[in-house]
Amino acid sequence: MIRHTVLALCIAAPLAACGETEQEADATRAAAAFYDIVLSERPMGVPEPDVRARLRSVISADLDSRLAQAAEAERRHNIRVNNEEPPYLQGDIFSSLFEGATGYEISDCDEKSERLVECEVTLAYDSEDPVQWKDRLILTASPADPRTFLVDDIAYGGDWDFASKGTLKDMLNAVIEAEG
Repeated sequence: MIRHTVLALCIAAPLAACGETEQEADATRAAAAFYDIVLSERPMGVPEPDVRARLRSVISADLDSRLAQAAEAERRHNIRVNNEEPPYLQGDIFSSLFEGATGYEISDCDEKSERLVECEVTLAYDSEDPVQWKDRLILTASPADPRTFLVDDIAYGGDWDFASKGTLKDMLNAVIEAEG
């Protein structure tokens, strides 16, 4: 028992010294897990079922459901137009930049409520002309474990022409409604 208390203090003390709550630290770890998957898979458009399966452990049930509904809407769209039009969603839907990010840094997580944390993420795309921007991840506490945070939405922050605007859920909802 004493060992667990000492260990908990050793972990909590550095977090408190940095001004980061335990909840914010949990959300930071969840955000990193999400981006690790996204950057390794680099999905374009609505992710394929195998990528959605990998993401399921780090995204909310609501976001997972909307991704599945958007995938179904894209499928119906392809059938309706006989594959003669491009999909509604192209490029990386998990960041402001069409090409997606090649790196990330979680700069700040703010506790909005007991079950909601927003994290500012600096994203970068390495190329001849490197690009850097900030998006915000909205994370919610898991219904099964309030210490586990899951990505529920992304607020796009890119300020250039043709950057994704609004939020990921808004974009998914538009596709779902278009083929509803």
